Amino acid sequence: MVVTIQKELAERMTAKPRTKDYSALSFWIQSQCDCEIVRIMPPSVFWPRPKVDSAILLVKPSVEKRAKLSDPVYFHETVRALFLHRRKYLRSALISAMQDQMDKQAVDEILATAGYGAEKRAEELSIDEMIALTELCRKRQG
Repeated sequence: MVVTIQKELAERMTAKPRTKDYSALSFWIQSQCDCEIVRIMPPSVFWPRPKVDSAILLVKPSVEKRAKLSDPVYFHETVRALFLHRRKYLRSALISAMQDQMDKQAVDEILATAGYGAEKRAEELSIDEMIALTELCRKRQG
């Protein structure tokens, strides 16, 4: 799919870890598709002129990426919950996200299994790391 959208949204969809635009949307799109900003377009190329820059975004669904998600709905809900408080440390965010499903000890065990220390944040995880983390959580819940 090729779309023209607001530049800021395109940047969020294609953002990399540890950047201000990296969000649950970045994870959701990039976990299933290859995304690329093809071109940035200034307001002057449109009539009437918008007040923002636009971007042409190429989005290619990926069967291989999609296959990595054993439960896409669970993945989406977990990532979204972890990014409600994106600046929280991963442990605190996971405890908040899983408060009805598991206790703090279970969260600590999952983080230890994944190899994440106390200083890790959700916004620092790669797509593959987030998939692995959500899969550990899903399996722990049964």
